[in-house]
Amino acid sequence: MSIEVTKQINPMVIEAAQKTAVYTDRSDLGTLKITGATRLDLLNRMSTQKLVDLPSGSGAATVLTTDIGRIIDRLLLYASSDTVYALTGENNAEAIARYLMRFVFFNDDFHIQDISPETAVFGIYGPQAAHILGEELGFPEVDIPLHHWREAEIGGTTAYLHHTDPINGAGYFVMCETVVRDTLAQQLQASSLTHADQAAFDYLRITAGLPRFGHELTQEYIPLEANLWDDVSFNKGCYIGQEIIARMESRGKLAKQLTKLRLSAPVDAEATLTAAGKKAGTLTSVAVGPEDVVGLGYVKTAVLDASTELYTGDVLVRSVHPPSS
Repeated sequence: MSIEVTKQINPMVIEAAQKTAVYTDRSDLGTLKITGATRLDLLNRMSTQKLVDLPSGSGAATVLTTDIGRIIDRLLLYASSDTVYALTGENNAEAIARYLMRFVFFNDDFHIQDISPETAVFGIYGPQAAHILGEELGFPEVDIPLHHWREAEIGGTTAYLHHTDPINGAGYFVMCETVVRDTLAQQLQASSLTHADQAAFDYLRITAGLPRFGHELTQEYIPLEANLWDDVSFNKGCYIGQEIIARMESRGKLAKQLTKLRLSAPVDAEATLTAAGKKAGTLTSVAVGPEDVVGLGYVKTAVLDASTELYTGDVLVRSVHPPSS
């Protein structure tokens, strides 16, 4: 999804994300329903994470890669007793379903359905997110491991709470069927959560260093360069792209890596970054906040280690290295 970098962001929203918590519509994420006896086996042999033993209520982040280790998409998986639900990148569920079905063998029991149109997803972020979800919205179990999930009845509405990547200390997805989306949205609005639009969310996720599909998560890069080390198992069986990723891990040094950036002026994303007049990387995301311009980009490790000044055109770019939330 393209974000207009010049759009004005309400400073009160950014302050709320830093001090309390915000909610934002994440329904552009794709949602897949995967069933069948070999659902985890296929996902395990197709992606970077070890997935063969996911109990109900648990989950994992994993990356689909090409045969040369480049990122196809990052999937967030949630297991029940007989189903795995997968969140894909923005508007990418149909493409991922087609891709996975190409690798279903005659003896596989694997079925996949795109349920994105029937699924609403809200993101909840900030240091008080867990408190508000538990005390104000009534979720009975909030303190759950990363990528795990729980079902709950909230004000007569069935909702699903997922612990996800943090922004300003915490991150959750609240999901429901689209038929009750407006009811759930009203409950979020009635709480002390502050609404963040897409431009504000993009600013927040950039400042947290979170990569996004179509921006940082593309077939130009491998998961380790995108700082997705926790999404990769280095002691599992073979998967597509494993040889390249294992080789880069064994070397202990990446040629480039995703880095948080601060810019002296707004520029378009996908601009070239230079150091001492030579190409040093690529800018992948930019957002203009109330007081600063932030970005994400892939920068050569040697340039980062040398703390060499970066530019895109005449705009000075300072790295915040390494990225952290």
